[in-house]
Amino acid sequence: MEPGIYILAEAKDGLFDGLDPERLAAAHPAWAVDLRRFGPWSETVICDKTGTGSKMPAWRTEIAAGSSASLICGSCSSTMDGLRCLINAFGLSPWDCLIALQQEKGRGQRERSWISPPGNLYVSWYWPDPGNVEGAAQAWRSMASLMAGLLTAEALESFGVKVRIKWPNDLLVNDRKVCGILVENLSGLLIVGIGLNLAYAPGKEGLRDLVAVPAASLYEAGLEITPLEFWARLAETGRRRFYQLLESISPEIFVKLLNARLAWKGEKVTIRKSPDKAYTAEILGLSADGGLMINREGKSETIYTGSIFPVKK
Repeated sequence: MEPGIYILAEAKDGLFDGLDPERLAAAHPAWAVDLRRFGPWSETVICDKTGTGSKMPAWRTEIAAGSSASLICGSCSSTMDGLRCLINAFGLSPWDCLIALQQEKGRGQRERSWISPPGNLYVSWYWPDPGNVEGAAQAWRSMASLMAGLLTAEALESFGVKVRIKWPNDLLVNDRKVCGILVENLSGLLIVGIGLNLAYAPGKEGLRDLVAVPAASLYEAGLEITPLEFWARLAETGRRRFYQLLESISPEIFVKLLNARLAWKGEKVTIRKSPDKAYTAEILGLSADGGLMINREGKSETIYTGSIFPVKK
């Protein structure tokens, strides 16, 4: 598929609804800004590469819009599921993505659902497996989630906001969650899902997990960023940074870079392994393979799963 930004005009297999520029602009003021910024838009057709001969109508921006294809759909069950379908049907390439106006069944770590209204960014991003990139160390394969966190954090910081990484997959601003990241590698397709609270964040009563870290939006932090404005920056800077990391440093050095951004390092936190099992420990930092090193009752150990919450003072 040719690089550019596309609005998908037709629903696909019950996975997502179609849109047109007018309906997208009417869905939220932030999208209205983006439609003007990236317009004009012209009608086009995307061809199915599976041999069926079917085509999908779409709208495409007429201005230059990066080196990958960004597809925008309406209400979506999950951008991850939708993107996998599009990869198979339309021959998408690594670094292409699917952006949803809103998600009905967006998911996070451990299959938690996430509230996903219009105005925020919900994107699934097709990545090459870092362990398969020529010349890269195999150990990079287990770093995909942490890499996605760093690339997104750096893009956010380019807008002037200080970001910390909450292991293993969240980004915090002022100790409040603004972004969740989920990485899935199924059937050889590595998909990075990113949910960024640009305009809206659920209140404590709206969270499925009542002990979760409080959420916040960037709007609340004084930043008015639109979905495509942020995505255009992350798509280009993130791609370049991905290859720069693989070519210039080892996974062990990468982990040391992340330690400087790690939330609550040197502090006590509550670690919950299951709804009925939790304990208190001090965060020591990240291990060489991306696990979390902790001090629990005077003994050091490394964990690879679990939910982390600051100890209430």
